Amino acid sequence: MKESKERRQFKSPELFTYGFVKFALRLIAPIFLRLKIERDPSIRHLKGPIVAIGTHSCVMDVAFSILSINNRRLNVICGRDVLSWKWLDFLRKGLRMIPINQYEMDLTSIKDMKKAIDEGCSISLFPEGKISLDGRNLHYLTPSTAKLMKFFGANIVFSHSYGGFSSRPRWHHGFKKGKVIYKSEVLYTKEELAEVSCQEVYEKLKEKFNFNDNLFQIENNLRYRSKSPAKGLEYLLYKCPKCGAEYEMNNDGWSLTCKVCENKVNYDEYGHIFPNSEKDKAFERVDIWYDFEKESVRKELLNQDMELRKDVEWKVLNYQTAEYETAGEGVCFVNHNYIGFEGMDLEGKKVSIKCPMNTLYTIIIKNEEGVDLTIDHVVHRFYFKEKKYSVKYNLIVEENFRMINNI
Repeated sequence: MKESKERRQFKSPELFTYGFVKFALRLIAPIFLRLKIERDPSIRHLKGPIVAIGTHSCVMDVAFSILSINNRRLNVICGRDVLSWKWLDFLRKGLRMIPINQYEMDLTSIKDMKKAIDEGCSISLFPEGKISLDGRNLHYLTPSTAKLMKFFGANIVFSHSYGGFSSRPRWHHGFKKGKVIYKSEVLYTKEELAEVSCQEVYEKLKEKFNFNDNLFQIENNLRYRSKSPAKGLEYLLYKCPKCGAEYEMNNDGWSLTCKVCENKVNYDEYGHIFPNSEKDKAFERVDIWYDFEKESVRKELLNQDMELRKDVEWKVLNYQTAEYETAGEGVCFVNHNYIGFEGMDLEGKKVSIKCPMNTLYTIIIKNEEGVDLTIDHVVHRFYFKEKKYSVKYNLIVEENFRMINNI
């Protein structure tokens, strides 16, 4: 007879599985990057469970976290989307990950995390909830993050990867081999955490969750080797800096060329962007170009009738099979008030799904040009039929939130 949900027991990852993962990571890491881990020696002397939190600049952060906390087995907190990754199937049970709905109040998962800590487990958590798009921290860290740390009442260890984004940018397909330093430090012991206020914790977290990997690479003149360093860059840098055309970029692996005005820019292995000729225009770094796109979106948002509507295929995550199943098709829309979907399900019935924008500070997007929305614990995924637009939808959500809240 299975235990009821209320009596669910939490255990650390299985020793064999976790040990195998760490062994494999140590073998693989030197192949793809030059990784150096710098640990605060006092981590080893912490007594009781720890909450390992960190910035989320690249997809390897979870692996880095596992390698850096070498005297604990970490139960990784992951978005339910991760559970749909097929290659994790044979590891999922042994790693004992704890799933959470991203950007939705998931009280069940919060209680699970707290119960796991109370039962002696240490957890790995990335409060930003998504991998950095442009090599910088998420534009908004919620005050509830500090409240969550206080609620957990455990030792807090903070980590950040210097060069992680440059080695594996969110927009790039594959790795760029170069220097990565992953630093871990004790942020608060359990006793210290009990003595400080939520506001003090929040201010410290905001200070720590502040980074710019593009600037770090250029200031340190770091090279990240790749046969095609610009591959995938048009996914992020979708707007031409010269004529303003959107999603009209050709990419040859080293440069972006606007199909409308033929403006051409080059991207090198040191993170520099530069015009191909005197007649071309470029922003010198990825984050600066991305800021140009942010400002363009903010100008569009000044129009109260602004709305973007694009054709999509609608899928829903099946928690039992951990697969996204086709549910219908229609239009994904975003305006000042809502982001959502209007269309038909597989039986031809009209469907309307919408999420209020006033408290939504970001969304999950996919390189395959899709948008995820979690509503009432159901994960909906909308794939754009034109294979573009996800970054712009994300910017509209983020900049609309910033304007509403005067950030």
